[in-house]
Amino acid sequence: MFFWIVLILLFNIDSNAQSFSGTWGYQISGKEITLYGDKISNLNYGGHTGTLKVALYATSFPYSGGTINGYKLYEMRLNSLDAGYSYNDISNTGYCSYPPSGYYYLTILLLEYNYSYEIVDYISLNGYEKF
Repeated sequence: MFFWIVLILLFNIDSNAQSFSGTWGYQISGKEITLYGDKISNLNYGGHTGTLKVALYATSFPYSGGTINGYKLYEMRLNSLDAGYSYNDISNTGYCSYPPSGYYYLTILLLEYNYSYEIVDYISLNGYEKF
């Protein structure tokens, strides 16, 4: 029984080893968007992550985990991150893909490539935005 519990704990630690911290947000001006944040950390004890992406999504309902169904407004790509290291003061500006007119909840996703891109952390922003 103890062995089984240890395996579950190790799996949970490894599955959430990349994470956002600090303040994250965005600014849209016309067709341009700036996505910014304080920190992305790799909390693993060895190795490195796959390629990382940070993306902003607009959804009809607040996102609370799992598969996301919505419109990708913007994404930025980051190189892999060695264990124990962080990206700090992240900011990138590019073209914003607008969703159809309406009100949307916004979520910032951290994705890691592991044969395909998988969501490893997210921040659901408060309230909704009109587009």
